[in-house]
Amino acid sequence: MENKDNQKLHIAMFPWLAYGHIMPFLEVSKFLAQKGHRVSFISTPKNIQRLPISSLSPLITFIELPLPAIEGLPHSTESTSELPIHKVPFLKKAYDLLQSPLTHFLQHSDVNWVIHDFICHWLPRVATQLGINSVYFNIFSATTLAFLGPPSELRGGQRQLPEDFTVVPKWVDFPSNVAFKLHEMVSHWDCMDDEVSDFQRFADAIQYCNLVTTRSTPEFESDSVSLLRKLYGKPVVPLGLLPPSSVPRQHGGADDQVDEKWEVLREWLDNKKEKSVIYIALGTEVTLSQELMHELAHGIEKSGLPFIWVVNNRPLDGRHVGCGYYSTRVSNSGG
Repeated sequence: MENKDNQKLHIAMFPWLAYGHIMPFLEVSKFLAQKGHRVSFISTPKNIQRLPISSLSPLITFIELPLPAIEGLPHSTESTSELPIHKVPFLKKAYDLLQSPLTHFLQHSDVNWVIHDFICHWLPRVATQLGINSVYFNIFSATTLAFLGPPSELRGGQRQLPEDFTVVPKWVDFPSNVAFKLHEMVSHWDCMDDEVSDFQRFADAIQYCNLVTTRSTPEFESDSVSLLRKLYGKPVVPLGLLPPSSVPRQHGGADDQVDEKWEVLREWLDNKKEKSVIYIALGTEVTLSQELMHELAHGIEKSGLPFIWVVNNRPLDGRHVGCGYYSTRVSNSGG
């Protein structure tokens, strides 16, 4: 993102209010700051206060935008982790109301680029009006985007019901068996805003941005990345899988422990053969019952393989511990 004069840029980051989105955006922010760019990381106060920010680059500034209160959204709620799935549409409505304060910030700053999520479908057009370049950062796999299809399909294609998403779409031009289970799509229907569907949000974010980036690599998803470039008719840039950064930093920060764990894991992985380790992670907001935890453990044990099992920490001092704070179990065997 260097400009023609090789000058440093001011880049705004605006993720969706879920830790599985916020933390990848933070990793990209750290990378950009390492390159000397100024970053304005924009979110709500509660989400920013939970981030491990004490030892981050001084080039990263955190901008707090209070989340508007709306009927149906529990008081002081600012992330999906605090809500049952059927309440998430209210969070999306409140998030859309951040358009005005965010626009005001962009108007009165020297931001050159804005990197945004798919939920804020209005932001690319706002950025264009202000002469700011916009980048849609997809935190999902490139294969997920390829399955969803081009903006025209997302807006009004043939798939109108949950069951329509249980088969591989016709535009996927390589061998694939990737499709949703019916219960997955039924559940997702419950978390969509009835005024602006997630498909509409994806379509606008993709169509009106300058370029698309995705949390993937060509080595992992070359067919999907190539297909996306055909479907979108614009640049699609894979950013990698964004593991925690290992850049040397001053000690004493709140996230030092997390990075130390990653260094141990990386050294352990480097000593394993290719394709020999099982990785189990169910996301930042999935809580299994004790019965399901035991079933999963039995399955891992039966494999007899070394594994990494990511388990969310318990809440501390009454606060939810979000993505990035993990208890990670490493074993050389299934036992």
